[in-house]
Order: sequence, then C-alpha cells, then structure tokens
Amino acid sequence: MAVKAADQMTVVDLTDGYSVNLTNDSFTFAGDKDGKIAVEQNTTTVIQALRGDEEPTVSVNTSGITKPSGVNVSYASATKTLTITVTTSVTAGGVVTIPIVLDGDVTVNKTFSFAIAKTGATGETGAAGRGISSTTIAYQVGTSATTPPTGTWSNSPVATTAEGQYLWTRTTIAYTSGSNTISYSVSAHGSKGDQGQQGTAGRGISSTTIAYQVGTSATTAPTGTWSNTPVATTAQGQYLWTRTTISYTSGSNSVSYSVSAHGTKGDTGAKGDDAITMALTSSAGTIFKNSDIATVITAHVYKAGAEVTGSALSALGTISWSIDGTAAPSSKISGTANNTLTISAGDVSNKAVIMAQLN
Repeated sequence: MAVKAADQMTVVDLTDGYSVNLTNDSFTFAGDKDGKIAVEQNTTTVIQALRGDEEPTVSVNTSGITKPSGVNVSYASATKTLTITVTTSVTAGGVVTIPIVLDGDVTVNKTFSFAIAKTGATGETGAAGRGISSTTIAYQVGTSATTPPTGTWSNSPVATTAEGQYLWTRTTIAYTSGSNTISYSVSAHGSKGDQGQQGTAGRGISSTTIAYQVGTSATTAPTGTWSNTPVATTAQGQYLWTRTTISYTSGSNSVSYSVSAHGTKGDTGAKGDDAITMALTSSAGTIFKNSDIATVITAHVYKAGAEVTGSALSALGTISWSIDGTAAPSSKISGTANNTLTISAGDVSNKAVIMAQLN
C-alpha cells in the first residue's frame, strides 16, 4: 500500500544518576571459644536508593548473591529489608555481595561484611568466660556523622529523608555477666544525582513550550514569528519546523527542533493542489525526566493546505505507527483513522523515534 504522508519525532528520557546505601553494611556475630557459630543467628539491613530526588523501584537478584558457605540471605520487598543468617557451619567471617536492581534494568552490587567474636574460655584458675546473652539492634536518624543522636531509638530501620541526615545503627550486646557493650555504625543519606549528560546536579524541568513555523530551509531554522499551534505548509520547498523549548528550575533553557517537508504532489492531483502532508504534535512535549513519560502524539493530516478531520480523514486511509522501527501496540493507538498514539512510562528507554504514516 502506498504511503501518502509521513512524519516522525524523537522522544527523550533524561535519567538522573542512582545512589544506593545499606543501613547496616557490617556486623559481628557471637561465636564460641574457637570462633565458630554455635547457634544460628541473623541480622538485617535495609536498602536505601535514590535517583536524583526520587525513589526508584528496588528489587534484589537473589540468585546472583555471592556468599560464604553456611550463610543464607532473604529479601522482603515490602520493606526493602535483607536478612543475613549464619548457620552453625560457619567458622570464619566473610563478605556477602548483593546485586540490587533499580528500575528493573540497572544493577548495583553492594557488599555486607561480617565477623565472628570468640567467647572467652574458662581459665583453670580464673572465672568463667563472659558469654553473650542477647544482641539488640536499634535505629535512629541524626544530623551528625560522628556524634550519635540523643532521641528515641526504633527497633526497625528508619529512612532518612534529606541530605545532611544520617542513619545510625546501635548494636547492644548483653553479656551473661550482666554488663553491656554498645557499638554504632552510620550511613549518610544519598546525595542527589546528576540530571544527565547535558544537565547539572539537581536541575529540574519547570516547563516545556512547543511552537511552529514554516520555513524554506530543511537545515536552518526560520527567523520569523513562531505559532503556538501547527502551521500548514502550502507549497513544495516549504518545511514545517517544530521548536521545543525546555525551561529548567535553574533558570536556563534548552531549545531543540524537528522539521518535516511539504508533501510531494499527489498521484492524480493537478498542480499539487491536493498535496497531502502530515505533522506530529505531542501534548506534553518531547523531553521527559526519569521515565516520567505521559503524552499523546497526534498526527495532523493536511490536504491542499487544510487539515483533514473526521470522515474525510478516514476516507484518505489509515495511519500506522512505529516506535524505533517496530509497530506500536494496537492498545496505544486510537482516534479517527488511528491518528493518535499514547506514550507512557516504559515505552521509551533513553530515546525513541516515533514514526507515523498515512497509508
């Protein structure tokens, strides 16, 4: 079937960098006098992840975890909590490597190290060695990386919410002698990632403006007045230019262009009077942040310089859509003669070329 008109546009996804922390990345288990695990024990650590100032989806590739023999690792996705268990077959400390998957396709490997504390042996003339009766772990958010916070400690991990905050983990070991020892570990709230290759750290998008103008060059943008609505070309040698202006919260702007040529003369038309052209518009622009993509792309069809709609459009033919050369799912296509395409998160990875053809 002959192609009567076509146009394309590029949709870009600007993704922030990721930062990942474990609230507890090391632990000391109680051992016997020989440094072996006498009773099965466990500890927990919580995954904290940020992409810029947003939280990505988090999962763990449990089959890819590397760990010493006798160590078991489980993951609770609802709380993003990892439980590390050492069995009685463990005789020495070691390292557990955990592959953390962000947004379904970015893997960051984090390590958790553990050691075994020996229980004091009973001397021939000395008192019985001091054993460990219990281990208690508590959590609290503080504002210092060196001085523990003085507020209320929680029995479950607490999330930091901003830079400058630190998650403190307090481990209290109670001995059979009645005395205690307290140790701390601390992790910082993840810093905001860079906006992207052309962005600066923390720079967000405040608005996107699309304007249109007809020019006579396919390579040099026109210098006349831009229109907020699509403008029809009227003759061969004219080009419809689309200008996308992105305003950032930092006060700077970036401008990009797309261009489409006036359609060629129809097969049976006289002197190009019935030339058919097409222009694509996006309801929410063409550049999005962190896969937050939600827009409707509309194919506007023009015949003899006037836009064709309704039954007249259906009479011309049907519009087919493709994303990076692959036919778009039918569930995404709607409108008269299939003239609209809905683009959602997941349809674009970094960048995609959207093509429409009137057949």
